[in-house]
Amino acid sequence: MAWLDSGVRPSHPRGPSLKATPLQWKTDWRFEESQQRRHYVIEPWLDGRRVGRAHGWFESGERFVLEKIEIDSRQRSRGYGSTVIERLRQKARDEGCRELVINNVRSSNHRAISLYEALGAKAIPLSASLCAFAISPP
Repeated sequence: MAWLDSGVRPSHPRGPSLKATPLQWKTDWRFEESQQRRHYVIEPWLDGRRVGRAHGWFESGERFVLEKIEIDSRQRSRGYGSTVIERLRQKARDEGCRELVINNVRSSNHRAISLYEALGAKAIPLSASLCAFAISPP
């Protein structure tokens, strides 16, 4: 994994203005290959501790599929989730993708859904209990 530059998390679009906190980024853009996909991992770190993790893959250079995003329960609602997604959106743009898809979101996960909608994502129903969210352009 490679350490990248420090970032500053933005305030949540719908929340109060929060003091910016520097994050360090640990990424592996070639984490693992399975089923002919290269899985990519990004981790935000704060004060030497991992506060979250996200992974996904590129599909035909058209879109980035974010399969999983996790933020430590003690670190939620501090802007880290939106910062991770914004970092992945930038990578998707850099790779020429037309959209970023957040896959397999439980319909009961209201906090995550609110975040994705605040970032401009549109819901795509997958089943009675799951949906995806697409941000286009990323």
